[in-house]
Amino acid sequence: MSRRRLALWFVAALALGVVVCVPLRLLLPRLSLPAALSATRVEGAVWSGRLRQLHWHSTPLGDMHLGLSPLPLLAGRRQVWMRGPALSLVLYTGPRRGLREADGVLPLPALSGLALRASLEGAGLLFDDAGCREAGGRVRVEIASADDALAPLILAGAPACEGRRGVLALVPEQPGGPLHVEARLEVDGDGAWRVESLARSDDPALRIALLAAGFQQAPGGFSRVDAGTLAD
Repeated sequence: MSRRRLALWFVAALALGVVVCVPLRLLLPRLSLPAALSATRVEGAVWSGRLRQLHWHSTPLGDMHLGLSPLPLLAGRRQVWMRGPALSLVLYTGPRRGLREADGVLPLPALSGLALRASLEGAGLLFDDAGCREAGGRVRVEIASADDALAPLILAGAPACEGRRGVLALVPEQPGGPLHVEARLEVDGDGAWRVESLARSDDPALRIALLAAGFQQAPGGFSRVDAGTLAD
């Protein structure tokens, strides 16, 4: 092998070694992860690192492994895989954004008066500049009132695209009982979300509990609307 070719191989090997060993903490701000995610420490390389004591808003997610998938970069897509003891998913950032292959349990930021927890089974919702492009999987949401005045409820549904928006219609997993609650979540490509919840009950005590949980009287029962952005 000539000296010139040997030098080229050396430079290529050196460049590859530098790329492979790029620290995650240096490139993390460029991965465009949700602003509400925070960690106490970032370790490892960008292809296989770790976020210590990760939080979404004030909700703890524990330690999670994280890495940038190299092959999608060749097609101009940024995909970041995340794996923890209770949750795994793939985040898309850039022109195509959202998540896919979400499995596990995700504690959600509490709404006023309500504690929420989602169980995800292959859930996904992807957007591009034209709006919602892909949705699927299954989502189960456990709802409990902060003061335990309402018995925990489990609603379930499948994400879908409706026009430019992503939609998740949630209905009781086990219909019947003294309280009926259903909810509809709408998400825009820019991260704005809106949840409209409807509830019905003939039990006077449950009606009082619904009012205490932020519901208001509406035709046919009680309603509650919450809205925000994923970056809040």
